[in-house]
Amino acid sequence: MKFYFSLPVTIIGSILIAGMLRASYWQWERHQAKVEYIEMLEDRLSLPPAPLKSLRKELQTDPKSLIHRRVLIEGQYDFEHEMLIRNRRLDDRPGFHVITPLKLSFTEDFILVNRGFIPLESGSKDIRSDFQQNKEVHFLGLIKEGVARRLLAPSDPPAGDGLAWVDAWLRVDIEKMNRQLPYRLLPIYAEVMSLENPQEVKSSIVRSDSGREELLFLPSRAHPAEIKERENTDYPTPVFEMVVPAGRHFGYVFEWGFMALGTFLMCIVLQLRPPRGR
Repeated sequence: MKFYFSLPVTIIGSILIAGMLRASYWQWERHQAKVEYIEMLEDRLSLPPAPLKSLRKELQTDPKSLIHRRVLIEGQYDFEHEMLIRNRRLDDRPGFHVITPLKLSFTEDFILVNRGFIPLESGSKDIRSDFQQNKEVHFLGLIKEGVARRLLAPSDPPAGDGLAWVDAWLRVDIEKMNRQLPYRLLPIYAEVMSLENPQEVKSSIVRSDSGREELLFLPSRAHPAEIKERENTDYPTPVFEMVVPAGRHFGYVFEWGFMALGTFLMCIVLQLRPPRGR
């Protein structure tokens, strides 16, 4: 066998190999970021739950320092401006997450609250009113960071003055949601919790069965905050958004690396030919 250089094979192979190596390095960056993320998650979950009103200084100066803190929240829901996060599943049942603005009792600030999961057939506004019984609430919540649209991810409809009300969203994009509300929102939101043990909370958030949603820019799955048989009166069901553990990204580093190596070897084989004299 003799090697005969092929410009098209070399160019196409080089582009594919470069792309695969870049994807491998990107997954390494995701692995490193996820390790730091989970360490931060553990540190903040280890702190005892605190009344949100006692963290007023942090709310005003650095709200993101409260992400993944367990806090006690008091306030009044604004059901009139409630929204949904679509394409969610719970126990293999399609549905929505219910996002409701809440006016905090100790200030004029509003914060979005993920009240939990409702089934697909309960998503219309008239049916949702069955889950809007108590406006004055006091609950244990987990502070989360808003999710902006990432590159190549599908986009939500435009929102704001003069535009139609957007009732269903793909993600909790606080900045975009705020454009159709008559008041300013805090740049963080809260998930209603029913678990109090930090280790149970962590194991419910960081789960290896969360699939490849992060890799493919799809909506992530959710995990119930409490396992039980549910009747319609139990909705919305508190949930935790799940994230891929760091080890998953580490595995992708090698997947893309081996694919790049395989492509390189294939390019070599495609340029091997028997000697032309035979």
